[in-house]
Amino acid sequence: MNRVAASAGSSLIELMISTMFLTVLMAMSYTFARATFLSVGAQDAKSDAQELMLMATDLLTRDLRVAGFSASGQPLEAVRAATRERVEVAADFDGDGATDDPDELIAYSYSAEKHELMRATGGASPQPLLPNVPPGGLQFTFFDANGSEISGDGALATEQRRRIHRIDVVLQTELSNTDAAGREPPVSAVSTSICLRNQ
Repeated sequence: MNRVAASAGSSLIELMISTMFLTVLMAMSYTFARATFLSVGAQDAKSDAQELMLMATDLLTRDLRVAGFSASGQPLEAVRAATRERVEVAADFDGDGATDDPDELIAYSYSAEKHELMRATGGASPQPLLPNVPPGGLQFTFFDANGSEISGDGALATEQRRRIHRIDVVLQTELSNTDAAGREPPVSAVSTSICLRNQ
């Protein structure tokens, strides 16, 4: 009888220890799995944001680089507008003397309301190109052929725009916040220098 009681007591203690060990193991596994999930989610968000940024930067670079091109050889105003957050450029690819075709008049700007990089073609309404751009996340800086910065209060004047030879661009986007602690979302940034071949 005592052997049976002792055996039952040992089994109960062993069961309790096993249950406690299993609980600790499950808690550790959950913590590891959650950390891995958050890390993978953050990496995916960063990868997607960087891919979108590179596509937007590539398009912007190609558009600005050909500013001032004229198939007919007639000179034209390459940079129509230039501010810290907006630039508009023109080209004449078909040589008809006008720059009103969709691929000939292109503007890039920042929408403070939507927090987006916008692109407009042919004088039409701007369309979103890159989302989640924070305030100050789009900056244009203008330089002449000697490398001197061309600056002014607000928009550059016509004479200043005619001297623009290089445009430096800084573009930022906020990544999706996968942090449950509620911290500020991380920011991914890219910068590039664009020389205007026809200016």
